[in-house]
Amino acid sequence: MKRVVVTGGNAGMGRECVRLFLEQGDRVVFTSRSTEKAQKVLQAHAGAEESGQLRFFRCDSSSAADVAQLEAFTRETLGGCDVLVNCAAIFIGGQVHEISEADYDLLMNIDVKGVFLTCRAFLPGMLAQKNGCIINISSLAGLRGNYNAAIYCAAKAAVNNLTRAMAMDYGKSGVRANCVCPSATGTEMFFGGSSQQVVDAFNNQNPMGRIGQPGEIAKLIRFLASDDAQYINGQCISIDGGLSAWAGEPRQDKSEERR
Repeated sequence: MKRVVVTGGNAGMGRECVRLFLEQGDRVVFTSRSTEKAQKVLQAHAGAEESGQLRFFRCDSSSAADVAQLEAFTRETLGGCDVLVNCAAIFIGGQVHEISEADYDLLMNIDVKGVFLTCRAFLPGMLAQKNGCIINISSLAGLRGNYNAAIYCAAKAAVNNLTRAMAMDYGKSGVRANCVCPSATGTEMFFGGSSQQVVDAFNNQNPMGRIGQPGEIAKLIRFLASDDAQYINGQCISIDGGLSAWAGEPRQDKSEERR
């Protein structure tokens, strides 16, 4: 039984992580900036909440004060943290010349600073117990460039290299750090503002003919948190139906005729 913290556990991949960790008997603290959305998760797992297996803490990961209180709450209720899953993130699209400084600051504060703050808060406890696992949810956009997503790509690339650096620094102390890098996934964040034409394009572009599902991403996260993955460290693992294997060239339906 592990003690797990999931930021952004109210929706999408985070919500699925909460479900899977609870199913295997782990104790979970999840965060959300929205108490209303968090209540839906608590209602879905009412038995776990009643038994103390599941707890909610309202937290803005970009706030150092909130994160410090989250760490203290976790230590008080669970006795510490074995697995930290950073799911909290936002998406802001646009090309560089279109993006305001305010939007840049907002996205970087949540998607990068938030990861830094939570890792900084929970690492001392993991180092003291000589065991811990950090899993940061990045994106294929952190490994490759994407259209109309300049600062999002930059933010996720920062998360990837932050994770690699932590793996180097803390591996000998028993603390692993890895990234999960999904392509487009069927979450509220993806569907929000996306037209059916855009959704269809993402489905058609993927070698498997569809985008991923939050539960599929959560299963990889659960594996990386397990003892079976104890030698996996410092990796940014794509989970994208094969999309990152594509060279980007158009399909060639050539005949067998040769010259």
